[in-house]
Amino acid sequence: MKINQISCFMLFCMFFLSVPASAAMDNFLDECLKLAQARDMKITVAAEQIELAQIRVTNAIRSFFPQITLQRESSKGKTALIKDVGYDKEEYNSEQIGVRAVQGLYEGGGIRATLMYNELMMDAAKLNYTKAKEDLYAKVKLAYFEYLTLKVEYLALSKAFDKIETLFEKTRVEYKAKAISELDLAESQNFRDKVENLLNSSRINLEFSTKKLIEAVGVNTLEEIPATVSDELPTDVPEMSFTLQDCIGFIQTNNLDVQIAKLQMNMSDAKIKINRAKIHPKLYLDGFYGKSGEAFVTEPLELTTSWSIAAKLSWSLWGNSLSASYTSDRTDPTEIVDASKRVETTTMDIQLSILDDLQYFIDAKESKVALKQVNAELIDLLRDTRLSVEKAYNEYMVSLNEAKTLRKEIDLKERKLAFMKRRNDLYEIQTVELMEESWKYAETIASYTRAAYTNHASVVELEKLTLMSLR
Repeated sequence: MKINQISCFMLFCMFFLSVPASAAMDNFLDECLKLAQARDMKITVAAEQIELAQIRVTNAIRSFFPQITLQRESSKGKTALIKDVGYDKEEYNSEQIGVRAVQGLYEGGGIRATLMYNELMMDAAKLNYTKAKEDLYAKVKLAYFEYLTLKVEYLALSKAFDKIETLFEKTRVEYKAKAISELDLAESQNFRDKVENLLNSSRINLEFSTKKLIEAVGVNTLEEIPATVSDELPTDVPEMSFTLQDCIGFIQTNNLDVQIAKLQMNMSDAKIKINRAKIHPKLYLDGFYGKSGEAFVTEPLELTTSWSIAAKLSWSLWGNSLSASYTSDRTDPTEIVDASKRVETTTMDIQLSILDDLQYFIDAKESKVALKQVNAELIDLLRDTRLSVEKAYNEYMVSLNEAKTLRKEIDLKERKLAFMKRRNDLYEIQTVELMEESWKYAETIASYTRAAYTNHASVVELEKLTLMSLR
């Protein structure tokens, strides 16, 4: 052969492993993330939950202002008038039109606690939206890095198989020429089969990783993504500038699950305040101003000014409900059907319902238990998250060191292959020995790509747990 096939294979792999990752890789990943976010239903629902929470906040703020009601009431009927010979029925009609306003004066802090609770719900909805987006990003990134590394691995192993297939054909010629034994031929066949099995395994994994990426992005084929994926892999796996202690420190301030758990604690505390407000008296003012009147249908209906004001009190007393109201009504005199109609009325009404509010004790107990439960879950979550961060960081360090070692091993094997190829050309070593070293070289490349993927996966997990861009 005029061209050194093994040297060409080595140069190809060196190009594969030495050229820095191009912008195409970033562009492809960016497009994947954009498409996935636009098509993910969880993110859409999370965005609508933020809108719903905002409506709840607006409704809670509305409770601070008076409730205004425009009302109109009309009626028709008959009345019996005493005559000399008995009773005479006459038709009459009445009408009342005006505006009513109800304003809470004191509610024991219940409205303010409700507003606080709904504001916390909106904060939680925003965190849930961010969490849904970050979970999707992590899923897409893992699928992308798996696809990228397996694609590079498959291309490199394909070249390796082509070269070792050529060497195998050479051993068959050598066997026919009785230059090697049948055992040597069988051994060369074994090396050839090993590389083929490695290639087939890489192909199956690549096909499956392609499906995973397609599913993660939400497309039918990779051709729908308006960017091209790179065939390149960096020479060295990039290192992080953050230590394990840095990553653990980010948990308290950045971890989404921790932040949501803290919000749930505050929400449980707000529920306790809402429930506690029930045992405080609630005072309202209910006022009406308008026109009212009644007359026989044979007479013109003239409306006169009327107004009323009522002070209402409600109070939950250890499972019992106390309600009281004081009402004052005023009506300007006018021509009316019944001469005895009252134009000024003052009413006092007090009611005590016995054991009608036992739900208060249930709500109070549930609120306290919920707060303790959320607190216990937060403690467990912090511990589990710290362990997850430490595990991911350890995987990052192990895979980083392994990738560096394997990269050096690739360099050594490249030099060794070139040396052995020259010796094989001079018939100083057998072709089967060159095949064995080629197999080891291909296996090292596969190990390197797996270590690179593990490193990417561990960093993606760390970034998800810390909500930080670590490199």
